[in-house]
Amino acid sequence: MLENPVKKALARGEAVLGTMLGELTSPGACRIVKNAGFDFVIFDTEHQWPGVETIARLLRSARDLGLQTYIRAPGFRGQWPARYLDLGADGLIFPHVDNGEQARAIVEQVKYPPDGKRGLGTNIAHDDYAAKPAAEFVEAANAATLVAVQIETAAGLEAREEIVSVPGVDAVFIGPNDLSLSLGIPGQLDSPRMVQAIEDIFASARAAGVAPGMHVFDMQSAVKYLDAGCTFLCYRSEVSFFVEASRTELAELRSHPSVGEGVYE
Repeated sequence: MLENPVKKALARGEAVLGTMLGELTSPGACRIVKNAGFDFVIFDTEHQWPGVETIARLLRSARDLGLQTYIRAPGFRGQWPARYLDLGADGLIFPHVDNGEQARAIVEQVKYPPDGKRGLGTNIAHDDYAAKPAAEFVEAANAATLVAVQIETAAGLEAREEIVSVPGVDAVFIGPNDLSLSLGIPGQLDSPRMVQAIEDIFASARAAGVAPGMHVFDMQSAVKYLDAGCTFLCYRSEVSFFVEASRTELAELRSHPSVGEGVYE
């Protein structure tokens, strides 16, 4: 029935590589990501605009292609997390998880009984409109659904061992910008305090059998964190890829004698 190749790879200790989309939401976005060779895609609904209808279409496309798709949900309260799963997401990433109680509430929302309290809908997107035997389906869905919690505050850092020890948490995903803000060193990602915080979170995650995760925007950082044990790696975003590639190649084109410095001052 349901399977999650990303979770299987993480269980083997292998690193998986994904990217994040928030602006590229055409029906072809999922095929573009898969053709590029990524293992998964994260659709961001915390900081970016895609609404439920847009996400539903993207998830349908991803399922038809066999692309693993995760939603960064706006929060862990209310019905949104389970709704994204009903629409066909393979898992969820929850921002600003500060303690074990919040982590337990998250797992409870997105897992079916006996592991949680999620309600069962059938003949909908997540079962591909063909209801399966309930007992088999809920067991498979509980096993396949990936739950990643973001540690991105001083409180979350302090409670990291409590958070990663919650049954059902599969990955911890560090939000470096928000973590640096919370620690009072905004943007200082290479400061000794940030370096130590990331090392501590990774160590606690590994000790608990939870995949350490990170979102990075350059190759040097990606390699550094892979070397440090990161296995759930989100690399760049569509905006980052476009802007950086454009700047590099436009600089080369503008070196041609026939091309000016640009029409905008």
